Amino acid sequence: MQEENTGEIDFRRYWAVVVKRRYLAISVALAVLSIVTLGSFLWPRTYQASSTVFIERSTLIDPLVKDSGVSDSMEERLRFLKNALTSRNIIERVMKKLDLDAKAKNDAQYENTISDIIKNLKVNIDASRGRWSANLFEVSYRGRDPRAVKDIVNTLVGEYIEENVGYQRTQAAEAYDFVQAQLLEYRKKLDDSDSEIRAFKEKHPGAVTDAGASSAMKADVIESRIEDTKIGLKELSRKRENLQKQLAAEGPFLKEGFQARLNELNNQLIMLSARYTDDYPEIKKVKKEIEELKKQPVKAQPTGAPNPVYQQLRQDLIEADNEVEALRAKSEELAMQKRQAQGMLQNMPKAQEEWARLQRDRNIYQKMYDDLMQKLENAGASKDLELANKAGNFRVVDAAVLPTIPVKPNTVLMIALGIVLGISSGVATVLGLDHFTHSFKDENSIEEKFGLPVLATIPTVVTEADRAASKRLDTRVFVAAGAYFVLILLLLANEFLYRYLNVKTFNF
Repeated sequence: MQEENTGEIDFRRYWAVVVKRRYLAISVALAVLSIVTLGSFLWPRTYQASSTVFIERSTLIDPLVKDSGVSDSMEERLRFLKNALTSRNIIERVMKKLDLDAKAKNDAQYENTISDIIKNLKVNIDASRGRWSANLFEVSYRGRDPRAVKDIVNTLVGEYIEENVGYQRTQAAEAYDFVQAQLLEYRKKLDDSDSEIRAFKEKHPGAVTDAGASSAMKADVIESRIEDTKIGLKELSRKRENLQKQLAAEGPFLKEGFQARLNELNNQLIMLSARYTDDYPEIKKVKKEIEELKKQPVKAQPTGAPNPVYQQLRQDLIEADNEVEALRAKSEELAMQKRQAQGMLQNMPKAQEEWARLQRDRNIYQKMYDDLMQKLENAGASKDLELANKAGNFRVVDAAVLPTIPVKPNTVLMIALGIVLGISSGVATVLGLDHFTHSFKDENSIEEKFGLPVLATIPTVVTEADRAASKRLDTRVFVAAGAYFVLILLLLANEFLYRYLNVKTFNF
């Protein structure tokens, strides 16, 4: 009653309760401590392995690859590194190399294995040294089997490096073959043009052949631009074919989430519509993608999350189509200008007009041939660098090693937590029992209950023998509990040294 009136906590009374039921408090504390400690060792171990890869983009390759038809795929692939590393194609190749596919008894287990690998795989990118000039990325994976964790990380990194290097080499070889074919074509045109000029001179030896050259200068420039446009269209067509092949190898969705993708597009459309008009290009693109998703039959609609690699390839293909349309429009405009320029030459004598045409064609072919020769040299150098693995230098800085210390559970933290929980549980148990026990604690509680004064109390009679027996029992209990607690502390120290200093003093 005094506590309620004064608002103060009688710590002495609570301590007396704990001392009175000390055996129960010690038993509960040691039981909770034992359960938490044992649980920290019975908890399934989770190990983590990681590998750090250094990618250096050579400064020599940029001027060599420029205008040679080689796409700058290194930057594109680095931007989508996380998606590439977790793509289904690479994961399946890793599973096949490690025989994980053979361990799957059915399709459901096979899909679950892929999902677990993707879920426990993390990629951290460090591009702080410059924009793609030098890059570090770390691949880490968590699992129950330490050897499998190490093998998955190293195999995954190896597959990714092999895929990127192979992709660059293929691109460089295709670019070299393409430029070489163009060069042979214009070499033939140049030879044919020289033959026509020789035939014209033999047929018209006295013709004034320089009069029409200056008048046809504008037509020369237009014709040169037309030829440049044709080359650009051919290069873009080849790029579109490569993108279409890559797009065909990827699925639009990973596993699940068609409705989630549709909702995401609708939300994106709402946000864009609040800021821009319907003619905004991004709004048109989002609406087009929503329409394409809705056109799919209900049974054919995928139930998986959108494949980011597929979406990026599709965006690249759309951009390539737009570039093709722009070049075609430019080609039509140049064709119209060419017709206008040719109309201005209609009044020239036929011989002069023919000579001007021959000179114009010959100059154009010579210019294109010289340009292609330079491009061929660049593409050849690019091809040689790729074959020497110098265009994109992948180097494993730190390969994954066999992990010996699990990342989960943290036995040091759990044992320390068990000590705190054990002491708290022991004290809380005896105080709770004392609070919910309805027996009278002292004369004050009797007076409060019945409203009558207590005339006398009979104290507990404790003899010397009782005190000696109680003291002996306390000694045995305290020694046993203390020894057990010291054992837990030694175990805690052992785990601390092993986890943080990699020193194992003894094994249990």
